[in-house]
Amino acid sequence: MEQQFPLALQVALYTASGSAILFAAIVTRVLWRFGKQLDRVVTAVEHFEAEITPLARETRAVVDQLHDLSEGAQRVAGIAGDLVLSPVATIHRTVAVLRTGTTAFLRAFWLGRRAT
Repeated sequence: MEQQFPLALQVALYTASGSAILFAAIVTRVLWRFGKQLDRVVTAVEHFEAEITPLARETRAVVDQLHDLSEGAQRVAGIAGDLVLSPVATIHRTVAVLRTGTTAFLRAFWLGRRAT
């Protein structure tokens, strides 16, 4: 005894099977295209990395040279500052002492012994 499914159920099963096959085909195609796009992106990133790596090395070398130059300039500025600042401070103190002495002399000269 053979049992047959109703016609509506058969159509539904065929439609579901066809939909599953169509869905699998579409997903496969989309994933394949996505893989190709991903390959292009990876290739572009590899080219970018190949170009940027030497540039990064050169930039690092320049930064190191500038750092060394800056340290040298700071050392020179420190030495020059000591060489210039010390005589200037001495001259400033000498002028202050002369001004104080001159002021005291002129007060004593003009006001006599009354000035204290």
